[in-house]
Amino acid sequence: MIYDILSNETTWWLFGTAILFTFVGRYMAFRDAVEDVVGATIDQLIADGYLKTKGEGDEMELLKHGENDDKTLRD
Repeated sequence: MIYDILSNETTWWLFGTAILFTFVGRYMAFRDAVEDVVGATIDQLIADGYLKTKGEGDEMELLKHGENDDKTLRD
């Protein structure tokens, strides 16, 4: 009985598909986690004053080292 199930071509296709999409899901979750960590790190560096920015919200830009914008400088 078990030999018949394991020797079935459909079983091997399902097994291969499960393995493939397990790795695809792990890869997508890893990318999402990296984006969250990088975003949180940059936000914290801005809040602590290590990165200077100009603008607010979606229009916020990082300033280069030594560049100043006194009108909208955010410490």
